[in-house]
Amino acid sequence: MRSQVFLNKVREFLPWSQTHTGEALARIFSVDASPFEPRAFAVIDITSLEELKQLLACAASCGVSLTFRGSGTSLSGQSVAEDVAVRLRGSAWRGVSVLRNGLSVRARCGSTGGEINAALAPYGRFLSSDPSSIASATIGGMTANNAAGLGCTVANNIYHSLEAVEFMLADGCHVDTADEASVHAFRTSHADLLRELGQLRAGLLASAENAETVRRKFLIRNTCGYALNAFLDYEDPVDILAHLLVGSEGTLGVILSVTLRTVPMLPERGTAMMLFSSMDAAMEAVLEMRACQGVYAGEFLDDISLRGLAELPGFPQEFRPVGGTSDNCALLVETRAEDASSLARNMETLQAILEGHHPCARLGFVTGNEECERLWNIRRALFPAMAGTRMPSEYAYVEDYCVPLERLPEASHGLVRILQNLGFQRCGVNGHALHGNLHCTVPLRLSEPPEVERLGRFIERAAALILSLGGSLKAEHGTGRAVASFVSREWGEELYGMMTSAKRLLDPANVLNRGCLLNDSPRCHLEGLKFVGAVGQGIDLCVDCGFCESVCPSARIGFSPRQRIYALRAIAALEQAGETARAEEWKSVFRDLGLSLCATDGLCSTRCPLGIDVANFMRRLRHDALTDREKKLATLTARHVAPVSRTLSFALNVASGAHRAMGHALAEKTGRLAGKITGMTLPDLAEVGLKGGAPLPKTHSKSGEKVVYFPSCAVRSMGYGGESGRQVEPLMDVALRLLEKAGYEVVIPRDVEKLCCGKAFETKGMKEQADECAASLNDAFLIASENGRWPVMCDTSPCLARMRKTLDSRLALYEPVEFTLRFLVGRLRFQRKYGRVAVHATCSTRAMGLTDSLVNVAGLCARDVVLPEGIFCCGFSGDKGFSRPELNAAALAGLREKVQGCEAAFSTSRTCEVGLTLHSGLAYRNILYLIDECGDADSSR
Repeated sequence: MRSQVFLNKVREFLPWSQTHTGEALARIFSVDASPFEPRAFAVIDITSLEELKQLLACAASCGVSLTFRGSGTSLSGQSVAEDVAVRLRGSAWRGVSVLRNGLSVRARCGSTGGEINAALAPYGRFLSSDPSSIASATIGGMTANNAAGLGCTVANNIYHSLEAVEFMLADGCHVDTADEASVHAFRTSHADLLRELGQLRAGLLASAENAETVRRKFLIRNTCGYALNAFLDYEDPVDILAHLLVGSEGTLGVILSVTLRTVPMLPERGTAMMLFSSMDAAMEAVLEMRACQGVYAGEFLDDISLRGLAELPGFPQEFRPVGGTSDNCALLVETRAEDASSLARNMETLQAILEGHHPCARLGFVTGNEECERLWNIRRALFPAMAGTRMPSEYAYVEDYCVPLERLPEASHGLVRILQNLGFQRCGVNGHALHGNLHCTVPLRLSEPPEVERLGRFIERAAALILSLGGSLKAEHGTGRAVASFVSREWGEELYGMMTSAKRLLDPANVLNRGCLLNDSPRCHLEGLKFVGAVGQGIDLCVDCGFCESVCPSARIGFSPRQRIYALRAIAALEQAGETARAEEWKSVFRDLGLSLCATDGLCSTRCPLGIDVANFMRRLRHDALTDREKKLATLTARHVAPVSRTLSFALNVASGAHRAMGHALAEKTGRLAGKITGMTLPDLAEVGLKGGAPLPKTHSKSGEKVVYFPSCAVRSMGYGGESGRQVEPLMDVALRLLEKAGYEVVIPRDVEKLCCGKAFETKGMKEQADECAASLNDAFLIASENGRWPVMCDTSPCLARMRKTLDSRLALYEPVEFTLRFLVGRLRFQRKYGRVAVHATCSTRAMGLTDSLVNVAGLCARDVVLPEGIFCCGFSGDKGFSRPELNAAALAGLREKVQGCEAAFSTSRTCEVGLTLHSGLAYRNILYLIDECGDADSSR
């Protein structure tokens, strides 16, 4: 069997841990944002250039196709592998170098657009390519798709921004066009290939009609087929090849790194929203304003789109449609400038143009990020409004077209007529008006053949309309499989033949992403579509976009939120088909890599455009899987928090002392042995500074103003150990001293040692026990705070976040950072006693919107504060740092390098700090230590 022969050869040079086989694993790991069902028989992880070269040779010898994945956020099926999906994993593929003071940037293929922009931010620059997926999408994938976005013009897209590219061809030839020696060697070794590229160019230039067609079609956004404009824009075959790779979707070569020109980040912005009585009037305004200085974006929403938004909270009344369907069209316009005076001039010019076309309602121009974002949130709500109101059995199919701007009204009206005629009554059009780029979201039951045929009729009619208007069938989403069968229709047989010639020349064995971009099947866009069905409340609306994956701690070693949902849908489909044995195999894989490894931190919901809370659903599944014995043990623990905490504290003190005595090597061995026996792997407790807790401190000062201080059960049972066994003052003592020197009388709830917020139980799906703990805590807080008269501070942010969701609304609840800014800054004098410190924003800190506040508080005490880029959830997740330590290790990969040079490190969760210390080499402590050390009582008060 071809697949098995290939895998046997691969395992001769790759470890088994880098090859993922079996139906469930291969398909779950290769799911992407498109409507196409995964079909790979294997997913392979590659960590080096040598491995990549060997894999390409092996694939060619076995006739196996390789599809190289970025983040899988593309919408057209570019990363649905026919045979094998390849993931480039590890440090070899990540890294960003800012060049020429920010004018250019070189990034390895695995770096995300968000990471690149973060590196450019200090220079006031950013990438012109700005897809909505930029926080998750890798630059390799963005380049392979020639991704655009909201404000990206054709002149500034990746194709036109490209300065150099590093790539590997199907034959294993490695080229870096930024390296003269590499280019020289390539010219020598592949002279015939370069000569044939030159001949393709000569053939294009020989046909004035074909050359004019290419020039004209690339005046607008176009990602349908290959970038044939490379043959016109460049004479040198090396330059032609470099630019031909942009938008080639991994079918001509593997992009390893790119060097791109950047654009300035203009700090001043002004935004306006205008409603016009017709699409024509709106587009006439756009035509007039597109040449204006500083125009960044111009979005349009048709009447049907506005009706979809009208019922959302905060939608402006003057834009609310009334009566029957109309031709109304809203424009959202933004201009940017270097300074306030330039911005004022820009806004004045645009205002005059817009008013000249007689808007019937208007908002703005407004300035300032907060006001501008309020208007943009209306636009951002469109996809959730459309996709979020579909039935669980419906898929949100997104289309993407482009026409010359002057033809946009015709295209918009025509698409709506087609949709209406086919029964898609709720579907309107919207998009990037400045670029002539239209989108529509169509709810479809992809699992039903009649619906698939209806989709086929829509695509066919829409293609005829767009091409009749001189448009492109894919503007920014790429060809993939979605329009591969239409490429020849858009370009004509001669130019399509030129594309197939380029493919044969660069990939003669058809190894690279077979079936993508060029596909002879006239129905490839309708074949192999995903199963969509109801699997559970709260997650059925997932559109597989993959935005969640960049913040998921388990995505590197197990399943991401998107993959968890796909697995559940696949299991439902198998059960529906009566294939119980296969369903059980999938369930076993899901339990190990999906359910067990989920940190339930909820960060995925902050990135999800529909706000889907996968973490909560995983907790529900864990609850359903609990045995009676586990439930009884949980209830016993919840009702005896004090003795359990004391026992844990005693055990940690014993183990910590033993680890110090036996030394690091033996401590790690015994920790691993404990893991095999008990399922809980202990690190070297002396190394991570973990020991038992301390006795509750006694309060002293009396004041008119009180604060209720709640030390979490984690803090009460898990203390800090210093280097070489030195004592570290207990956090409870530090917190008490800090509050008292700020002039507060500290109230510790009565019987606090018996109290717990329930977070530890909630994470495990033990809802009843968690709620029982919360009820007891609520009663204690109401008494201690005099029914909410006094604020409550908890030293642990994850606990505080749960309290805000479950406790009485009369209670004013704060974690350390927010409490400091609100109640301590005005009472203490701060000194910057540190040069450089690191901070970690826990999942709950991020979810509560306090990340910037954390940095600001640390900035009161240090001159330089490092919030490591790309480190989100630490993956410790209560006790998972002990039960599944690989989750913590994966989540914090690269942390050690990112905090080098820091004198100290701080966070707001004791369990998180254990993992952070283990994987950083720095002793992380609660930020209250830093605040206490650097904040002195204000004698002037």
